[in-house]
Amino acid sequence: MEKNFPSRELLGWFAANQRPLPWRKNYHPYAVWLSEVMAQQTRIDQMLPYYEKFLKQFPTLNVLADANEESVLKSWEGLGYYSRARNLQHAAKEIQSKFGGKIPETKETLETLKGFGPYISSAVASIAFNENVCVVDGNVLRVAARFWGDSSNIAETSTKKAFEEKLQSVLPRGKAREFNQALMELGALICVPQNPVCHECPLKKECFAFVHQKQNDFPVKTKKGKVPHKHFAAVRVEKNGELFLLQRKQKLLHGMYEFPMVAFAPLEDSPKMIEQKFADAGFHIIIGKPRGSVKHTYSHFVQHVHVFDASWNNPPKNGWFSPVELARIPLSMVQKKILGFLKK
Repeated sequence: MEKNFPSRELLGWFAANQRPLPWRKNYHPYAVWLSEVMAQQTRIDQMLPYYEKFLKQFPTLNVLADANEESVLKSWEGLGYYSRARNLQHAAKEIQSKFGGKIPETKETLETLKGFGPYISSAVASIAFNENVCVVDGNVLRVAARFWGDSSNIAETSTKKAFEEKLQSVLPRGKAREFNQALMELGALICVPQNPVCHECPLKKECFAFVHQKQNDFPVKTKKGKVPHKHFAAVRVEKNGELFLLQRKQKLLHGMYEFPMVAFAPLEDSPKMIEQKFADAGFHIIIGKPRGSVKHTYSHFVQHVHVFDASWNNPPKNGWFSPVELARIPLSMVQKKILGFLKK
C-alpha cells in the first residue's frame, strides 16, 4: 500500500474549494453521467451551457431514451464528438429496457453498457453511488505523476493502470465520491499543466515534484506526430431559396447534415476533375465559382473545406432545406461555419 498520501488534507481542500457545479447539488445519477460524458474532450467551463441546455430538453433518462435521434444530435450541436451523444442515447435505451430506467450502481455492470468504458463507469459508480473505485483522467494522471515523481509515459495504458492501482490503495473507503472529485478538481484548478499553483496545494509537503522543484518535469508524455491536413471540396446548390444537404452515414459525424463534399487537391484539381469526383459519388453537378473556405481542427486531423457554387441539371426531389429548416437540423461546426460565411 502506498504510504504518506495526505487524503485528509485533500478532502479538506475539496470541501472548502470545490466549484458549485450543477450535478453536485444532489449527485443524481443521470446528471452525473451526462456531465462525465460531456466533459470528455471538453473543458467544464465550455460544456456547462450545453449541459444545462441538454438537461432542460431531456430532463430524465426516459425522455432521452424516447427522443428522436436528430433532436439529440441537434441539442449536442457545437460540442463535437457526436458519437458521445449517440452512445448516450443508446445506453439510455438499454437502461430503460434492461434495468427499468434505473442506472446500475456498480462499475462492473455499467461497463456492459454502450459507451460506458472503464473511465465513465468508474466515474458514475464512484461519484453518483460512492462505490469504492478510483477514477483516473488526464488531470488525475498529472497530479499523480508529480506527487510520486513518476516518469513513466502517461500516454501508455500500462502507466494509467499502474496509477489506478496506486490510487486504489490510498482511496479512503466510503469517501470515493469526494476523493475522486478532489483529485480531478486539484488537477483542474491547482496542479495545472503550466505554472501550477503549488503554494495552495494540499499535497505539497509530500509531493515529489514540489519538494524537488521539478514540476515541469512531470508528467512525461510522448509528443504527438504531426497532425495531417485534409482538403475537401463542398458544393452549394440552391433551388427556390433552399439549399441541398445530405445526412452523413459515415462513422464520423454520423447523422449530422452537410453540404455534399469530396476529397480535393487545391493545387491539382480543376473544376472538371471536381465534377468527376462528384459524379463518381453519384452527384452529376456543374461546378461554378469558388465561394471561400473554412478550416476546422479535430483531434486527429485539420479539415479544410473549399466551397463552390454549383448547379444541377436534374436535381433530386429530397434533401432541400429552407433557412428555417436549416436552423432545426443537426449541423457540425464545419457546416455552421460554411453557412455563416455564405450569408455574408
